[in-house]
Amino acid sequence: MFNLNYLYEFRKKLHRIPEIAFNEFQTQELIKNQLNTYKQLKLTEFQPTGLLYEYSQGTGDYLLFRADMDALPIQEKTECNFMSQNNGFAHACGHDIHMTILIGLIHYVIKNNLKINILFLFQPAEEGSGGAEHILKTGIFNNYNIEAAFALHVSGEYTLGQIGLKSGIIFGIPQEFNIEFFGKSGHVATPHKGNDALIAAMAFYSEMNTLLNKRFPAQDAVIFHIGKANAGTVRNVIPDYCKLEGTSRCLTKTNKEKINQLMLKVAEGIKQSYEIDVKVSLLSSYDPVVNNEKLVNLTHSLLSDTSIEIINVDSSMTGEDFGFFTTLYPGMLFWLGTHNPKSNKNKEDLHSSKFLPDEKSIETALQLYKKILDYKLKHSYLLN
Repeated sequence: MFNLNYLYEFRKKLHRIPEIAFNEFQTQELIKNQLNTYKQLKLTEFQPTGLLYEYSQGTGDYLLFRADMDALPIQEKTECNFMSQNNGFAHACGHDIHMTILIGLIHYVIKNNLKINILFLFQPAEEGSGGAEHILKTGIFNNYNIEAAFALHVSGEYTLGQIGLKSGIIFGIPQEFNIEFFGKSGHVATPHKGNDALIAAMAFYSEMNTLLNKRFPAQDAVIFHIGKANAGTVRNVIPDYCKLEGTSRCLTKTNKEKINQLMLKVAEGIKQSYEIDVKVSLLSSYDPVVNNEKLVNLTHSLLSDTSIEIINVDSSMTGEDFGFFTTLYPGMLFWLGTHNPKSNKNKEDLHSSKFLPDEKSIETALQLYKKILDYKLKHSYLLN
């Protein structure tokens, strides 16, 4: 049914050439070389690296299957025999598995000459650089009636043969931000002659955490995190500049806006109290990934006679720009279990330098996607 050995080798090729957002040129070329002989596919390229393959062999609306392409700026430490050849970069989020699954699905559809309409999207820049928005803003999808959109994400939290699924919000809303503080340098022996940007930044962080605990109940699942701080040049000089880089996480757009407004309000208060300039920069943000209830229920039904186990999961604070698609179309994203309990090599999880999803997870995803296509062919629709 699926040429798994071929797909395993293709995954290894992808894994060796990880590239970060909007620089997936080797990845793009490898994918194009795999598919350029298929006359049934119409290719639309998105600058600089996106690929949309149209397969129009049916009469109904289109199904959209999406895989993300980019890697992370992480030095790989898996010690596998197909490690990254691009120094300082790694597929530590498993997007090599995602792309391989989509390649396998395309091969299956064409080999079996399925009478169906499908869009296969290889999307760049999922890791915080706006890849989904970039493609959606081109308007290319306005040319298609899309009935449903599908995506997946590997996870070492679940074992081979398992998928994690829920209706409603499965991935929350990330909001990345920078806060900059501009003070005045001076000698540590005469602090009254300077204005310490670091102290102001520390006060900002403390005030934000205090107010978040007061403004949001625990069930709202709000996270405010500073992951990087930069200030000062030498131990005995008052720093005149400090930059905080962070992210907030929540489940609703309303709460995202509340957090953003709170940052602006606290920044203004710090500016007044410490007589220091403060600049708030709101960076990338995603829509929540909202799974369509009918698609989730259908998946439960389709897998009832298989060995695939569905794990009911809670909403995750992980961000995923597939949320922009589920805002526009009925959609479903599921966690794909990749941990092999028989191996010690798959204990790490997402964004770890040692994360190495087991290739056997590819078949699980393809089995589910095949079930979805079979149902579509039989009933002409997924949603009433």
